[in-house]
Amino acid sequence: MRALLRLIRYANTTTDTLYRTENTRYRSINDALSACRESASLHLALDAQLEVGRCPHTAAHLKGRLDNGYTERLLEQTEKSLQLALIKIYGWHFQGASWDDIELGYCKSYRRAFKAMGHALALNSDEQVHTLRKRAKDQWYQSRLLEEHYPETIGKRTRDLQRLASALGDWRDLRLLCQHLARHGHETPEMASEQKALLDQANQRLEQLRDEIAQLCRQLFPQAHWTFA
Repeated sequence: MRALLRLIRYANTTTDTLYRTENTRYRSINDALSACRESASLHLALDAQLEVGRCPHTAAHLKGRLDNGYTERLLEQTEKSLQLALIKIYGWHFQGASWDDIELGYCKSYRRAFKAMGHALALNSDEQVHTLRKRAKDQWYQSRLLEEHYPETIGKRTRDLQRLASALGDWRDLRLLCQHLARHGHETPEMASEQKALLDQANQRLEQLRDEIAQLCRQLFPQAHWTFA
């Protein structure tokens, strides 16, 4: 929803106000889910990207963080918040917004992603890569919305934008896992015995992801500004 609203934000003061209001709403919902999402990301990073069979004690530790009543209650609260947000959608007004405004929104989104790419590839910090992930996801969501109207330009980017967003998500999950294990990986002797092999796997996978991300970025953002020509 936030990616959609960014497309029409610059049409007029009404759409800008709508964007600011709803962006705050959905950011609040997203923030409320952060703790639950991080636990899921840690477990998914281990289960989907590494050899989970070689580290059963670490796997059990991460699985235990998911299986609790807090997660269930939080998801119930989030569902209620999303239902309320859905009701608000019926009151959205896009009067005055044109395809030119949408194209402007897409160009600004592209430019933000291009800048984020430059920072992420140069600095290779967790914060900068996370920002690139957010900007790439915006581009992917917006491209999915617009690909039918612009099949020869935006339509050709959608699949690779999905691949980029996925690779950046995998990178983030693995980095979170490495950080979590640095803090908690030696809580039991059994977990401690698994850490070296596990971190070696993670670092190897991170190197592969860096190469994939860099290649896709250069392919998808070859120049500083997007044009529809």
